Amino acid sequence: MKKKYIILLHVAFWAVFIISNSVPKFLANNFFSYKHTAPDAVLYFKYLLIEFGYTLILISCFYGSYLFIAPQFFVHKRYVQGIVFMILCMALVILLRYALEYGFFLPVLGFDNYMGHPWPAKRYISNIVLYYFPGNFMYGMAYFFAENWYKNNRRHQELQKEKLSTELAFLRSQVNPHFLFNTINDIYALTYQKSDQAPEALLKLSVMLRYMLRDGNEDFMPLNREVEYLENAIALQRIGAKGVAYINFTQEGYIGDQPVASLLFIAFVENAFKHGVLNEPASPVEIYLHADNLGIIFNVRNKKNKGLKDIRGGIGLSNVQRRLQLIYPDRHQLTVSDSADFYEVNLILKQNEWS
Repeated sequence: MKKKYIILLHVAFWAVFIISNSVPKFLANNFFSYKHTAPDAVLYFKYLLIEFGYTLILISCFYGSYLFIAPQFFVHKRYVQGIVFMILCMALVILLRYALEYGFFLPVLGFDNYMGHPWPAKRYISNIVLYYFPGNFMYGMAYFFAENWYKNNRRHQELQKEKLSTELAFLRSQVNPHFLFNTINDIYALTYQKSDQAPEALLKLSVMLRYMLRDGNEDFMPLNREVEYLENAIALQRIGAKGVAYINFTQEGYIGDQPVASLLFIAFVENAFKHGVLNEPASPVEIYLHADNLGIIFNVRNKKNKGLKDIRGGIGLSNVQRRLQLIYPDRHQLTVSDSADFYEVNLILKQNEWS
């Protein structure tokens, strides 16, 4: 909350406090000095000024504790200075009360708080130090602790959010080039072979790049846009394999504008392309997507290419697992089945935000 709004809230609180205390006292006309004065607007104005004066003493105690004493004790750990500020604050309150009662209330408003029997200095000071000051002093302390707890908690949440955004951006920056470099190699091969499919492949790549660099930087994208991205990736894979790529992409349910984490599925698909067998009609790469109001099921299954060894290892799947933990911490289930001949990944996203 902006500082000016906080100040306005404080002013509003004290204004309500003054009015709510002055009105009942005025209606009961319980000040001894005004027992024989007829209630009218002038008398209420006097009650209002008196209540304002005594509230000013409360304010001095409260903000003296909140702004000066509490920070010295609990933030800066300057205990001697804290004690000095406490003594100064009590002295200020004593002087302020004396000035109000004998410099304004009595001579200007005709209000005598002691009914003609002023207290001796010792009782006057002890009343403020032992009874008047401690309660309001503790209110200021309590407000200081509450405000600092709120600020620290909010700062912690902002730091966590910033950390999450930074980590997600870093993970996306790793996933995208992984697929991109493989695709560029395929298009280079088509160009080298002077294939008529090279222009079509280049066009699809430009569409994918636009999505990756502009739209894919968003945390969430519509599911139908993600599906379009997968379809282009599959088309590029088929072009690069000269049509000898058996890939089935089955879609069921409602594939609409429901939000899903951007560039989430491509790592599973790209992993199947990279490590799977694509040229056997009897064992195609199976990609399955089902979406409804309960969530999304995404499954990729491929036969292993046992003759292909990637000594560098991949970063795509580990990154997706980390992104799932960050974006869907309690709303996903990822199952990996790694048998001798087949590799299968099954992802369930539960209770998505559109349900």
